[in-house]
Amino acid sequence: DGDGLLVLGGNGSGKSTLAWIMAGLIAPSRGTAVFDGKPVSRQLGTVGLTFQHSRLQLQRRTVAEDIEAAGGPEIGSVQVSWALDAVGLDRHIAGRSIDELSGGQMRRVVLAGLLVRQPRVLILDEPLAGLDPPGRHEILNVLRWIRRNGTAVVVISHDVDGMDAVCSRTIRLSQGRILDPAASSALEGSTT
Repeated sequence: DGDGLLVLGGNGSGKSTLAWIMAGLIAPSRGTAVFDGKPVSRQLGTVGLTFQHSRLQLQRRTVAEDIEAAGGPEIGSVQVSWALDAVGLDRHIAGRSIDELSGGQMRRVVLAGLLVRQPRVLILDEPLAGLDPPGRHEILNVLRWIRRNGTAVVVISHDVDGMDAVCSRTIRLSQGRILDPAASSALEGSTT
């Protein structure tokens, strides 16, 4: 199983900034973000990141086009079907326009696009924000499946509700700092 880490904090605590640093998209103001002994900026394919607002990551006209674009030129219909199955979406949705999807479906299409790249770590920024209870349940099921299949999951959230089923560890942020020193040292010793 992959590991599960919940990063909790209020608005402005630095959660999203930490997510972007962990994904290698921005540099930390001090130090180096490292995964498996190497800077994350040199391992962009091993870490996937979902934004809080899924629509920002969906740039193509149809679901299949978006998953193919996210995965790269070698991704075809077989991988698209596999990814849709993995996130609990029917294969017939592949030809639908992104604009026809619900918020929960969009979030799962983003996850499908990341899964075809087979990341070792998946970072999700507020994955349950704005979803109704069935949508939240669907996303939590997908995240449990992702962990069971060996991918580490880092959830960035202000809300702990339902996350105990996905994340076995928690750290709390405030004003860009980890509040619990024990959690900080455990995080430094971890490879995820």
